[in-house]
Amino acid sequence: MKKWRIIRGQEARGRGQEESSLLTQLLENRGVVGAAAVERFLNPKLAFLNDPFEIPNIQAAAARVLQAKERREKVTVYGDYDVDGVTGTAIMVEALKHIGLDASYYIPHRYGEGYSLSVESVRKIAGDGTRLLLTVDCGISSAKEIEAARQAGLEVIVTDHHNLPQSLPNAFAIVNPKQIVGEHPSKNLSGAGVAFKFAWALLRSAGDKDSVFLTSLLDLAALGTFSDVVPLILENRIIAAAGLKLINERKRLGLKLLAEAASLNGELSANHIYFALAPRLNAAGRIEHASKAVELLLSENPLVAGETAKELSRINSRRQDIGSAIKEEVFFQLDDTYIAEHKLIVLAGDNWHPGVIGIVASQVAETFSRPTVLIGINDGVGRGSARSIDGLSIYKILETCRDLFLDFGGHEGAAGFEIETDKIPELRSRLKKLVDETINPAELVATVEIDAELFPDQISLGLIKQINRLAPFGEGNEPPVFMVRDLQLADFKKVGKTGKHFKAWFSKNGVELETIGFGLGGFADKMDHAKLYDIAFNLESNEFNGFEKAQLSLIDIREAAR
Repeated sequence: MKKWRIIRGQEARGRGQEESSLLTQLLENRGVVGAAAVERFLNPKLAFLNDPFEIPNIQAAAARVLQAKERREKVTVYGDYDVDGVTGTAIMVEALKHIGLDASYYIPHRYGEGYSLSVESVRKIAGDGTRLLLTVDCGISSAKEIEAARQAGLEVIVTDHHNLPQSLPNAFAIVNPKQIVGEHPSKNLSGAGVAFKFAWALLRSAGDKDSVFLTSLLDLAALGTFSDVVPLILENRIIAAAGLKLINERKRLGLKLLAEAASLNGELSANHIYFALAPRLNAAGRIEHASKAVELLLSENPLVAGETAKELSRINSRRQDIGSAIKEEVFFQLDDTYIAEHKLIVLAGDNWHPGVIGIVASQVAETFSRPTVLIGINDGVGRGSARSIDGLSIYKILETCRDLFLDFGGHEGAAGFEIETDKIPELRSRLKKLVDETINPAELVATVEIDAELFPDQISLGLIKQINRLAPFGEGNEPPVFMVRDLQLADFKKVGKTGKHFKAWFSKNGVELETIGFGLGGFADKMDHAKLYDIAFNLESNEFNGFEKAQLSLIDIREAAR
């Protein structure tokens, strides 16, 4: 059973609530209060972006890049292998080439080299003639590797957005908005967002006023922003909104062809990025090599870009097949007895693909409302991916076992590690003891946060258009959740090839509501026509055969209190 909680402790402003009043409530629920804040939120303009030079060290870093141009030095961009990293890499490469530098890029292999810089990779890059290395979405914790780069004759500029370590690396310059003192709209930029700000500062420093080129990078910045699950507020919201418009113009060849490969022919929304475009770009780094994604984003050759887009779709299909097989194996082990006895899930399996288990761990954590650790054992080494639930830091939990790991890193919601296989039983035992002593069972109950209660006759396409003024939705600006009480069940059925989904019709006061619950097919085994129900849902519009209507996308159903 999930807990339902109405945000702000109020249940709507009463029957007859105007759409504008409801919109105000939704904004207040998101902490957007006051005329100026509301204006910036509902109309996220590029003019509201803060000056890039407000980020510490960015001016010195831009000056060093221009010096590299004068000296005709080779510059290499070193990016991470996730979507944020590859989009940020593409931004940086395009900006460097735009002002006339000889620039190339390097993306490490997820398994052969691991996350961020490595001593071997920086020595290899130095040996290829590079004199200036720019990191994107990584490097802030690579003190040893940056020292090795310096000894190999490289100067390093770090551009990153991850939390600052206790001791910063000895780089030429560190461009990270987390260094800004106090609150600032740039503090939670993605890696691609930082790369965009750096490109902006670089053009300004070079005296280049080509705003058309600069804004052409926003589609990449938006992709990274959506994909890295940073809060979609303040500057991230501006970048996401402007970039999404640009993505829909389909001017970037690689993205246009990637959308076609994903059979996306209409207007693209944030959900299309989350569930279609980003997974395809991410799959390259998870299954093969992320350089394929960068190649696509930078390509100007229709034949090459078209084939690369199709290849990324094929790789993503492989990733889905691998994930489904692992998921089936994992869920088979999670019977009612295991869940009753474990507040934290720890499972290991032979040949579980390390690039996919993180996705499965997220699905397990969401399904069972428990922090989850999955360990794939390959070539005698265990590679673990961990995912948490709201309010619990998986990083802090795993940090208590740092002495067992060969490598370890992460943040509150997700973490990863390497471990010798003979130490896995001790890890499992220590984690179980820790969570049994420190985690209250009440923390393991998922909560449905409800924005407002509605009456059936309030639900309309007009209301949905008002709600969509809050888009784009994502982390920190979730789609509003509504509830309707005391509904009579009219009809229901499982839908989808495997009965995975649930469709139901409810009624109240002569108004019928048609609902769809994606992935909620299990509710069909619990419904009873003799009972009244409350439903929690997102409101969306759905077009079918040329007709548009309101769609209630179910999140949860509970029996109504009599």
